[in-house]
Amino acid sequence: MLDSVTRQPVPFATVALLNSSGNVLTGKTTSETGAFVFSGLNPGSYGLQLTFVGYQTRTVLTFTLAAQKPVIQLGNLLLRPESRQLNEVVVAGQKALIEEKSDRLVYNAANDLTNKGGTAVDVLRKAPMLTVDVTGNVQLRGSSNLKVLLNGRPSGLLARNLSEALKMIPANTIQSVEVITSPSARYDAEGSGGVINIITKKQLKGSNGNLDVTAGNYMQSIGGSYGFKREKFGLTFSGNADAEREKSVSEMTRVSLLDGQPAGELFQRRSANNVHRGWFGDLSMEYAFDTLNRVNFSISTWGGAWPNSNSLYNRFRNAEGVVSQEYTQEVDQQSPFGNVEFNLGYTRTFKKPKQELAVLAQYSYTFDNTRYTSDQYNLGGAPIYRETSQNKSQNPQLTFQLDYTHPFSTSGRQMVEFGVKAIRRDVGSTYAIYNSSLDAVDLLTYNAGRSNTFDYDQQVLATYASLKLANQTKWTLQSGLRLENTVMEGRFADSIPPFRIRFNNLIPSIILSKQLSDRQSFKVSYTQRISRPMIWDLNPYINASDPKNLSAGNPQLRPELTHLAEISYSLTTKNGAYLNLALYRRQTDNSIEEVRTVDTSGVSQTIKQNVARNQRTGLNVNAAWQLNRNWKVNGGGEFYHTQFSSTALQVQNSGWLWQLNLNMAYQLPQNYSLQAYGMYSTGWVLLQGKNSAWYHYSLAARKEFWDKKASLTLGVNNPFTYPFRQNNDSQSNSFQSHTANQYFTRSVKLTFSWQFGQIRAGSEQSGRKITNDDAKAK
Repeated sequence: MLDSVTRQPVPFATVALLNSSGNVLTGKTTSETGAFVFSGLNPGSYGLQLTFVGYQTRTVLTFTLAAQKPVIQLGNLLLRPESRQLNEVVVAGQKALIEEKSDRLVYNAANDLTNKGGTAVDVLRKAPMLTVDVTGNVQLRGSSNLKVLLNGRPSGLLARNLSEALKMIPANTIQSVEVITSPSARYDAEGSGGVINIITKKQLKGSNGNLDVTAGNYMQSIGGSYGFKREKFGLTFSGNADAEREKSVSEMTRVSLLDGQPAGELFQRRSANNVHRGWFGDLSMEYAFDTLNRVNFSISTWGGAWPNSNSLYNRFRNAEGVVSQEYTQEVDQQSPFGNVEFNLGYTRTFKKPKQELAVLAQYSYTFDNTRYTSDQYNLGGAPIYRETSQNKSQNPQLTFQLDYTHPFSTSGRQMVEFGVKAIRRDVGSTYAIYNSSLDAVDLLTYNAGRSNTFDYDQQVLATYASLKLANQTKWTLQSGLRLENTVMEGRFADSIPPFRIRFNNLIPSIILSKQLSDRQSFKVSYTQRISRPMIWDLNPYINASDPKNLSAGNPQLRPELTHLAEISYSLTTKNGAYLNLALYRRQTDNSIEEVRTVDTSGVSQTIKQNVARNQRTGLNVNAAWQLNRNWKVNGGGEFYHTQFSSTALQVQNSGWLWQLNLNMAYQLPQNYSLQAYGMYSTGWVLLQGKNSAWYHYSLAARKEFWDKKASLTLGVNNPFTYPFRQNNDSQSNSFQSHTANQYFTRSVKLTFSWQFGQIRAGSEQSGRKITNDDAKAK
């Protein structure tokens, strides 16, 4: 017995055997594969009545069992999902906050009320194995080279600047976060750390929508969605606009070294108070021609501005301790951006369960600009230097993909997957610098030596094959190979020679798992990953908004290769407590790291180079349990050793570190609920330094009303910390530096949420979209 839409088995359905008069003789329930058998029947005429919750009752026409043909195979019997309007939907239970699947851990963010009114940064901070620092930078087991997907597909929103883009996605729209540490061959090989898949809430059948409004001292947003879905056609629109304030103060003391001796000292005090504004919208359509053929189309667009304006006091003492430079500086830096993305997909399912063919296409266009104006003044307030810069960048991208899944059995325990993919990226960046001279501050002239045009093309052709085998002893083997061919070309208008790189990567993956019992399992996995340098890594444009701290891309970068190995064990007790232990090892050769050098005048330059080996060994612990009917607790931790070594720079750095997090929720009478979250990290080690410990905690209270269709949630972040302080110490043979940072993160927010419209029950099956997960986000 199969679902008529998904062609998946319908287990435990009721099958009644009828006589020729329509009376019930006996009954059976279907197995896990949807099969059933009646034996010992006398010759004669019979009928069947098929029933199951959520499906329309079906009566099969009379069939005859003859003495000369005592066995009849009825083939696949289809049940049609039932569409029934509901006056009220009552949720009797909720998923656990942390769930384990065969190749990933899932954080069910929709069940965590402390996320209300926040952003995706708040959500990822609580996901297992992830670390999100005070400024929103995301790491998976210490690596920021990640593939970050939105509903299983890439998003230009997440590709350019992940920490900023996450602030544009409201937490209220996120259903769950999947953390995949050992991706199979089906995923693009890009992203040495692993894969993060952000799943947003899906449209239910019927005409319905939601509205969320948040007001707070650091965060304001308004957003929602509305759509309708019928048996064959669905249309959904969603949008959001938000503004988030970021305030910080930092003090840095950096000593320049020459032959190991101090050659100068730079002191800087910087203060910043910026408001980041952004918006996005999405229009999605789906149409099912029949139960086997579906097409989907979507248009997404987003934009905004990420200012990084600041005020700076600067003082430099030479080797003799004499102040040779002292000034203040005002920087107005803006980064406007925008994107439009089109997705088209066709999905063909077959009568055999889990057999599927998908043909997908995607086109996106992104502009991503940076401009700044820097004005320097002496201590008397007179202008002494001015500089302006513009960097205009655009990135059109075209992708085609074909995937096919073929099961060898109706249970899906043995299957093969294979596919092909082609990506074409054409990136252009034009940057120009205008600055003044010391004797003509008001006159800005074009600086040809620091201006250029950079064109960058990237082509990726890939093919993969993956095999899954499972036996009755509950062993499962999933292995695969992925071959990727990459061509990268860069051209400059003048001065800098062009480059062309071509390389092939054969990426293996293997996952071996065993279900020890109904409550215990273990898994062993190994895979390789690559990280290609992207446009912002290669572009030699120099950001000199602070002339004492320069940063630029490096067109000489080459891809890095990472080896990932993991062994994990999971246990679920009789009372529902859950424990997962994962021991892992990651090694990255030819690692791309930020390298800083400082000259004797106190000027530093930071660029990325392939100069190190990065190794990390650690143990992840994740647990969840329900203390009583109303009190749920989950938490986790990581204990690890990390090591950097660079022969080229003659630098080594290592350390033992750990971090912990705890999340508690309590349900009160009268539709009130409380939740608390906290985390602590001892910091992290870098190639040229180390950050000190940091922490984050939040409290939330919610009241539901209007038959639980609306709610008010009051949340506070770090209420007893103002400001939060964190230090950074770094060094090399050319400098020693100490930075004391203050982040003003104490905030309060109030969120109103409302769900409206009619909801209808029915099976959900969405069309697939392109997954350019090779475009890593940092």
